[in-house]
Amino acid sequence: MQLLNETAYEAVRPLLTETISRHAPVAAILAGTLEGVIWTDDPAQPTVVLVSDGEASFLAGDPDRLVQPAVLRALIPAWTYLLPDDNWIHRLSEVWDNPFARPHPRLRFALEQPPTGSTLPPGFELVRIDRAGVAEHPALHDLAGDGWRSRDDFLELGIGYAVLHEGAVVSHCTADCVVDGRAELGVGTEEGFRRLGLARAAATAAVGECLRRGVADVGWHCHASNAGSIRIAEAVGMRRQAAYFGYSSNLPAENVGDLSPEQCRDWAAHLEAAAAKVIWHGFHAAGAWALAGEPDRALRCLERLVGSGWQGRAEWLEDHWAFAAIRDSAAFKAIVARQRG
Repeated sequence: MQLLNETAYEAVRPLLTETISRHAPVAAILAGTLEGVIWTDDPAQPTVVLVSDGEASFLAGDPDRLVQPAVLRALIPAWTYLLPDDNWIHRLSEVWDNPFARPHPRLRFALEQPPTGSTLPPGFELVRIDRAGVAEHPALHDLAGDGWRSRDDFLELGIGYAVLHEGAVVSHCTADCVVDGRAELGVGTEEGFRRLGLARAAATAAVGECLRRGVADVGWHCHASNAGSIRIAEAVGMRRQAAYFGYSSNLPAENVGDLSPEQCRDWAAHLEAAAAKVIWHGFHAAGAWALAGEPDRALRCLERLVGSGWQGRAEWLEDHWAFAAIRDSAAFKAIVARQRG
């Protein structure tokens, strides 16, 4: 496998037809507006291609033409979120060194009709994330350009809105990419500010801005378990277009309540066994136990994780949504302090 120079990206585009149809960020990497790297087996006559944006990896091409799976295996990190074309699924164990990964059911939505208006409760302000907005509201600074080549690229091409409360960002909707008349949107809302209609207001404004700019193909991806994200997508005029799988040994969820206690216990046992061989799985095992309503088992996982020399940041523990049920306990705070020390 060879790392491609940007001038050679177009050579692999024919292999990425299915991937691009599902994932707009891959098109944006090819266009040079998002950070990413691309490898192929043969720059002149490519048959296999791997695209990475630093968090996710996209695998495409003809698996039957892959001669040296070990070379590809060396390129795909165990921790990545792997999004293969369907024809690669039967070869994942050969090309990816993560025996603990499981399929994550995911959904893709696309805009079907323009959204109707959405109002905010008193005390909240909807602000566009552009040059003027960032200059006036410093809290927007970190939202402008995450994943893009630069903040300037986002402020030039990107689309986003944030909801402020007392000067702080409590919800937002931003474009993960904008390319070739197409955008993909993502939302986030801080704990304590959910179910107030804030994300819907930000998403409504972002979709409206897409349409004003002539970006008519507006997409939305989420875990199939993420009922809140699905509700927001449907509320702003999105309709389900496709179901597919991602692969990871992280939890297939993003919010408390996405998975049932039984699902969380199953994942917790699986990840705790994985942690015996690869220590960082203990982080996710602890989160799964906490979500399953078993705080003592969660804390024991974290004790082992921190005691084993895990190199993660203390802030990852403090900020991770899955630890909400144990975050205020003295034992959890002691573990965080130990990791920080």
